[in-house]
Amino acid sequence: MDDKFRMRLYALTCVVCIAWLAQSISSDLNDGTLATAPSIILIVCIVGAIAYTGFSAAQLWMISDKHEDGDEEDDFGGDDVDESENSSESDGIKLVNAL
Repeated sequence: MDDKFRMRLYALTCVVCIAWLAQSISSDLNDGTLATAPSIILIVCIVGAIAYTGFSAAQLWMISDKHEDGDEEDDFGGDDVDESENSSESDGIKLVNAL
């Protein structure tokens, strides 16, 4: 999987977990079981999943933006000069000066 696909998967999972949290809290409020231990444990677990998937999606999004910015600079950047050509020229100049 590439990073963009993983980012989208984390974001989708985060959105689904938010919907699940809203539905779970809504049904617990209607039942009057919001303050029970199983409901609290479920809510804490869902919040943990939301935090993890949301953070991972944001982190991968920032990484992919940096990679895209680096690619654009390479495409539109200044001179693409091969350093091996410059080093051989400077070595040749040093050799001529040494003679």
